Amino acid sequence: MTLYKTNHHLVQRLEEQLGKFDLTLGRWCLLVALRSGGRAMLPSELSDDLAVTRANISNLLNALEKAGRIQREFDPANRRRILVSLTPDGHELIAKAWPVYEETIVRHVDGKLTAQEQEQLKKLLKKLV
Repeated sequence: MTLYKTNHHLVQRLEEQLGKFDLTLGRWCLLVALRSGGRAMLPSELSDDLAVTRANISNLLNALEKAGRIQREFDPANRRRILVSLTPDGHELIAKAWPVYEETIVRHVDGKLTAQEQEQLKKLLKKLV
């Protein structure tokens, strides 16, 4: 229950801050996953990377495409596949929102845990996944 409450609290704070950029945490995570991937990705890859259902990815992609932050194109090597990539607006949005995201994390995590405790927490959480 403690893990759930902690996650819920942090998600609420992040949603409040990301909302200033017309983003939900899910949309933000998808944008960051695309940037981290460094290439156009399949929706199924994004779904696996973010550990969400294909239907959820589809909804996130629809919203981000409508806002002009991502684009979907047919894979030239296999026209049955769709590739998703960031638009220039998507890259710009990440650059604007990233400091706010980091500051929110710092305010709610760094101020409460030492650097050693943060590393220990990361290791423990990775162990659970």
